[in-house]
Amino acid sequence: MSNAPSSAGKLAAARLGLMHLVGQCFCIGPLIDVALFLGIVASLAGAIGPLAVLLASLGMVAFSLVVAYYASETGGAGAIGDYIARAWGPSAGFAALGIYLASLLFSGAAGFTIAVGDLASRFAQFYFGFDFPWWAGALLVCGAAWWINVRGASVATRVQLFIVGISVIPFLLTAAAAIIHAGPANTWSVFSWHNPHGGDLFGALLFCILLFGGFETAGALAEESDNPRRAIPRAFVGTVAAAALLLVFCSYAGTVFYGPDRVASSWGDAIDGFAVMGDRLLGSWAGLWIRLAVLVDFTATCIGCTVAALRGIYALARDGRLPSWLAATNSRGAPHHAAAFVLFIALVVISAGLFVPAADRFQTLFVTATAQGLLLVLVYTALAFGALRLMWRGADRQPVWRWIVFPAATVVPGLALYGTFVPFPGYPERIGLFAGLGALLLVVLWVWRIGSPPVNPSVK
Repeated sequence: MSNAPSSAGKLAAARLGLMHLVGQCFCIGPLIDVALFLGIVASLAGAIGPLAVLLASLGMVAFSLVVAYYASETGGAGAIGDYIARAWGPSAGFAALGIYLASLLFSGAAGFTIAVGDLASRFAQFYFGFDFPWWAGALLVCGAAWWINVRGASVATRVQLFIVGISVIPFLLTAAAAIIHAGPANTWSVFSWHNPHGGDLFGALLFCILLFGGFETAGALAEESDNPRRAIPRAFVGTVAAAALLLVFCSYAGTVFYGPDRVASSWGDAIDGFAVMGDRLLGSWAGLWIRLAVLVDFTATCIGCTVAALRGIYALARDGRLPSWLAATNSRGAPHHAAAFVLFIALVVISAGLFVPAADRFQTLFVTATAQGLLLVLVYTALAFGALRLMWRGADRQPVWRWIVFPAATVVPGLALYGTFVPFPGYPERIGLFAGLGALLLVVLWVWRIGSPPVNPSVK
């Protein structure tokens, strides 16, 4: 990346501490994963869903150490680009940042808005009995993400941390109640490959890996953090480990609640199976809290994805790879023109949602998640193998544990990439896969058209 042109604004410096970074890391995914996606894991793996989650968790903790290795040495507003540039060169870093930004736009920064609006509409109908327009809910979420982000990363990350802290409570209470309710039915057999009620462990494992995507977004806050080369790696590894514990705990709880022999159909067929658990075990208040928490956590996810997207756009504009006006910052040190640009994209997505049949609106979540997943695992793959390349260059300076953990971590994105194509997704997920490939082609053409960026002397 290059030196900033004089027209570029300045991000707020050294305002963010470790807990701000934890809020950014943890806001993207874990609670939504428990509420909406662990049921899919159960439908795939049956009784051994907890084993699939555990194996994916171990792999992702190893991968978080890889990303922490990059963050301890370098990073800026376009952190992913800086990481890849260090391993593979400036052109690769430029391309990787473009791919990563596309993945963020496919996810919470814009792409999830139709599904979030649909969930808000369902929530209003279920609890209050009135029709709340889905587009109004979508506008509220993307508007809130824009409004919070233009107030700076400090405000955004505090809001995210508060949302996650409040939202996780009913999930923990419900999971604990399920385990207590199971009594003698609690069993270690759900962690055994040989469980007679097990399903497709490999397929579930591939899906579980993608549940952890997004923790690396805190790297984009390096220029606004106090001691980023220490705090960001700690946030990466700590939050992935915490998310792993939460996902394994809740997967186990759901499996013993529904029963190892019935979980594939009972939990797998329910969109909000965890909220149903809360209803049955603790009362309707718990189910209400979980369903509301999902909506609020989607808002936190949109805020978090937008935080990272804005800083990636800012970094590219500062380096002359996007229009310079996108590098402007306001008095709070927030890239407000980039925020307006992301908001515009979200509004375009919501407008497109007006043409999606009502029955298919929630399915847009899986379409956009498929596109996002493809682009993200490509970046993860480059990070994993790039770390091995850097280690080989400085082999005499590497601790022994890295020679064990880092090669093992390359398996994680490799499996996820394989699972993206095999088996080939059905409808409507295949639309997302084609959209992701289309975005990849556009990034390649963009990189070819703009040309290679000069090396940033600050990246070591």
